[in-house]
Amino acid sequence: MTPLPATAWSTVRTLAGVTLKRLGRGKALWIGAMIAALPVVYAAIVHAAQRLVSPDDLFIFLRPLLALLPAMFVAASIGEEIEDRTSTYLWSRAIERWAVLAGKLCALAPIVIALIVGAWLLSTEILTRAAPTVVSCVALAAGALVASLTAAGIATAVPRHGMALTIGYMLVDNFVGVLPISLRTISITHQTRVLAHLEGGPFVVATPVIALAAIAVVWGTIGFVRIRRLES
Repeated sequence: MTPLPATAWSTVRTLAGVTLKRLGRGKALWIGAMIAALPVVYAAIVHAAQRLVSPDDLFIFLRPLLALLPAMFVAASIGEEIEDRTSTYLWSRAIERWAVLAGKLCALAPIVIALIVGAWLLSTEILTRAAPTVVSCVALAAGALVASLTAAGIATAVPRHGMALTIGYMLVDNFVGVLPISLRTISITHQTRVLAHLEGGPFVVATPVIALAAIAVVWGTIGFVRIRRLES
């Protein structure tokens, strides 16, 4: 009797579990945690020196995490999967190809979000002796998710150099995000900062949410379309 093919969502769960197990056996999680701890160390040093730092100034030290952590976890893992041809075996089975990418994202994007939001929580708590606003935490989580989808799109397009290109893309995004030009509307870091209400002025929700959603859709579509065409 021919075994029934696994459903797409059960494949997503299985691949997510395998991805997490591999992550636990390697050093990437520890390295990522140490990188995420850097803003916390900075906050502790500033607090010990009794200097005043605004949340907006602190966010400057959070922005590099949006460049490094999605690249380390999402882009590196997806690029390695494609380059090592592990997915060739998977795609020879009766499963949906999008499930391969979805499984990776379901496992790794929450880790990226947890590290970035955790760094924001701890560093803000140290500096201000008060928890950051819920809005700022949600904004950082949204920015981390969009950056993870961006990393996935880049890694499926250029698997061999996915991590390096993701870092480069996000560093450019960081730079463009601080420029007083209209181009910054497509910057993940700029829209995350606006959504977190760190720029002052009236609180705006619709514009950054729409911009972040559009960026996520573009890169997510690139990732899922590209992975459907690989090894076809």
